[in-house]
Amino acid sequence: MSEAVPQGNPQTALAVASLLRHDKLLKQRLGLFQSRTTEFFRYKRFVRALQSPKYLKKSNNQPDLYPSATNESQARLIFITLIKSQIVIPVKKLHSNELKENDLSPNKDYPHLLMSKQAQLTPDEYYVWNYNPKSLWDYATVVAVVAGILALVCYPLWPVSMRKGSYYVSLAALVFLGAFFTIAIIRLILFLTSLIFVSGGKTQGFWIFPNLFEDCGILESFKPLYGFGEQDSYSYIKKQKRMKKRQAKKAKLNEKK
Repeated sequence: MSEAVPQGNPQTALAVASLLRHDKLLKQRLGLFQSRTTEFFRYKRFVRALQSPKYLKKSNNQPDLYPSATNESQARLIFITLIKSQIVIPVKKLHSNELKENDLSPNKDYPHLLMSKQAQLTPDEYYVWNYNPKSLWDYATVVAVVAGILALVCYPLWPVSMRKGSYYVSLAALVFLGAFFTIAIIRLILFLTSLIFVSGGKTQGFWIFPNLFEDCGILESFKPLYGFGEQDSYSYIKKQKRMKKRQAKKAKLNEKK
């Protein structure tokens, strides 16, 4: 006979959440919940994660913290514990026609999520995390900030060589910022000029570094060297990839039918 999961046990809830918070089996996506981006997943995905070898190994070694989840009813009890501890929150993914009813504006990148009044624990029901454990990177960032503040406070005690080094580093940073703003102004002037002199409607304006202000990496911001309109921008290419994926999914569904 299997042991029942202690309902609302905070230690069990935190242990399970810490183990599965970023598990690949959840296939988490980003959505907008209460005006902020957060990861959400389906209930059935969490059940699969609870029945994975990763969780089974933990459950065998520490059954007090990681209760058995070999069947649906056991997994259900564990998930109820997470809900009662408010580590996960049931939500509903809003469709375009439901956004106006909730005074929300459409977002092209992330779906809007609304808190559900009651958890149904159905396979395709959505949940968001209300738990974000601190990572090593977070602790390293705090240590770096504190060290930086202490270093600035102790600046009068620095040796002459270190002061000279900090001067050159500051000078290089100012040169970099100056070059960045110069490029931004030049690319804007070229863009406006191209709108005036380019005719025929074949282009939407000439850009140098079309990804300069896009939400991408530093190196990607300077690739390609130039482009026309939005077709060479990172966001446009990303949008096209999402559309192709959706079309591929629809095609698969049609084939199954």
